[in-house]
Amino acid sequence: MKIERYMIAGALCASLGACKTTSSTTVLDSAQTACGDVDGNGGDSGNVPDILGDWSLTFGAYSYDDYTCELEGLEQDDFTWFNGNMEIKGYVPDGLYAIFDDNNDEVFPGLENEHGGVVFSGTKVHQGHRLYMTIGGLVYNEPQVDRDVIRGFGYVGVDEDSEDAVIDCWIQGDVVALRSISS
Repeated sequence: MKIERYMIAGALCASLGACKTTSSTTVLDSAQTACGDVDGNGGDSGNVPDILGDWSLTFGAYSYDDYTCELEGLEQDDFTWFNGNMEIKGYVPDGLYAIFDDNNDEVFPGLENEHGGVVFSGTKVHQGHRLYMTIGGLVYNEPQVDRDVIRGFGYVGVDEDSEDAVIDCWIQGDVVALRSISS
């Protein structure tokens, strides 16, 4: 099971103590890939922050379009489970997963490249509609707020009847996630 794989990798990271820094960001050793810092203390791509931990996420704050997806329970302010807490666990580069609103039953697998590009995708049933979701962007440290940030996009494809796996309408908008101060 995938969750068991993530838990084993997390235990490996904890047993190693810390991520090992390498001079090349394109080749990651097993200690580094078991952790959340894709480039250690930096490299030719800059210093990409460790992605693991709690993040405060907003969806559609600056850009939002529902593309005629006028369904009950899918208005912009109905995404309270998507706007708020996002916890990222696992290991880089390809064993990450995100959990939204502390719902451990819904895991969104993800990956991160050596430049801090990250993407998560998964499905969720909400208000009787199956949602095919993806969020992605760039993780970096933003000096203006002195916090790590993931800034990018969000897309929600909606299967109105949750049975035919056809995306009947979609919703998209910007995504901004700030690392929680406690992380």
